[in-house]
Amino acid sequence: MSNNEYEVVATVSPRSLGPTSLFDAEEAITSDNVQQFNSDPSDIRDSKRALSRAGFHVFEEASSNTTISIGGTAKLFKEFFGAKLTKQKTEIRPDTTIEFMATSEDPSEALMNAPDEFKQLIEGAVIARPPTYFAPHPIPPLASVHANAYPYMMVPDGVSVVLRASHVHRLGVTGKNVVVGMLDTGHYRHAFFSSRGYRLLSTLLAPGASDPADDANGHGTGESANVFACAPDCRLRMIKMGNDTVGAINAALNSNPKPQILTNSWGYSADTPGSSIPNWLKPLEAAVANAVSQGVVVCFSAGNGHYGFPGSHPDVISVGGVHVNLPDENDLEASSYASSFNSSWYPGRQVPDLCGLTGKSVNIGGAKAPSLMLPVQASASLDGIAPSTGSNSDGWGLFSGTSAACPQIAGICALMLEKDPTLTPAEVKDKLKKSARDVKKGTTQMGHTATNGPDLATGSGLADAKWAYINTMGDVAATFFSGTKEQQLAMVSSGAMPEFSKEFISDMIDTLRSR
Repeated sequence: MSNNEYEVVATVSPRSLGPTSLFDAEEAITSDNVQQFNSDPSDIRDSKRALSRAGFHVFEEASSNTTISIGGTAKLFKEFFGAKLTKQKTEIRPDTTIEFMATSEDPSEALMNAPDEFKQLIEGAVIARPPTYFAPHPIPPLASVHANAYPYMMVPDGVSVVLRASHVHRLGVTGKNVVVGMLDTGHYRHAFFSSRGYRLLSTLLAPGASDPADDANGHGTGESANVFACAPDCRLRMIKMGNDTVGAINAALNSNPKPQILTNSWGYSADTPGSSIPNWLKPLEAAVANAVSQGVVVCFSAGNGHYGFPGSHPDVISVGGVHVNLPDENDLEASSYASSFNSSWYPGRQVPDLCGLTGKSVNIGGAKAPSLMLPVQASASLDGIAPSTGSNSDGWGLFSGTSAACPQIAGICALMLEKDPTLTPAEVKDKLKKSARDVKKGTTQMGHTATNGPDLATGSGLADAKWAYINTMGDVAATFFSGTKEQQLAMVSSGAMPEFSKEFISDMIDTLRSR
């Protein structure tokens, strides 16, 4: 069978090493405590054998030391777990719904228990549910601007200039050799990418996904252009997702080369006021924590009016949206399309941490915030979205949302890690927040207004690649000046410590003055 021929995909948790089951955890699962929810290798092995003998397909490449991804028929799930599955529908983007199989009871507590003979080995299983995606010719068409909309930007130049990544590129820092993993709808080999020499690694198929060369939706292809706008020499690995988001994260972590950054323009609108994390999302909570505990920088969209999770997880870089009122690149406002909220699941956690570029809400009968012209597979779903780019099959679409903002931030992270690969995920987040440009006006879709300084609407503000680079270089310089002559020569030879030119010093002074 190919990945998408399994009627149902699920996540199984073998017995945890700690005293508490993954599904009974009352405290938040983060990179600080996720190890207690890992399983003994022998329990993982025995669980896989038992499931395989029962007739399930075990996705080896999408399993981890915490969970196992499996696929099978609805009949098999009923026979083994005693679960009655029915067809349900969910919206994966505005005006687009898909069907999937799930337990018929309340999905928030849809835990499937193993048969009695396996209860000491398997804590339980949950059905994978599809996430919501927050939103050809190598040269984009010059589409007319809708009367009710605003000027749109092109990639890569529009994004790189406003986020000040172009300044960093001129200093020779382009994300070279940094591997960025993107979990999305797939990647089509659009001429936009090949004509610019962007480095695309082979697409990985997560459980439930098929056809690595196809992106019928267009979301993954389009949003990936935002990564390259900020880090043109990074290496991008697309992990094409099905319903199993946990398996997709595990597949990314098990790949070679292993990504240093994961960008995720999707989530579940679940961290709603007064709620608590449901069982079916606890494996995903653990998967995110596992990734960060392994030193991987994980970025998530906050959502477009959604209460986005894992965007609210305390370990991730949560990305909101700021709109730029062109042609003045300094005229910034909180996006009326983007999310902002206080997490109910993680007390004290505010979403977002900072922002990338996003459109603001307009009423034009199609795209809700059409601020970026992005490449897509010809005739993909997002090719035909209004406003038109010229035709419904020209391989280009106008869209944005925090789906676009998140990969922009991932690209800036790649610039930082090129200069200092020793940075931890927490340090990357801290430097991004400290270097962001303050946004002082505008109101989000949740009704929070941006003010002077950090606020709920935009977090620390709009990401500033140049200032983040200078902050990173400050640490590199400190290491350089405290090192031996041999260490200093090695840093200069490797490019970790550039030989500062007069132009660089002048540029740094100008940047400091602009702050």
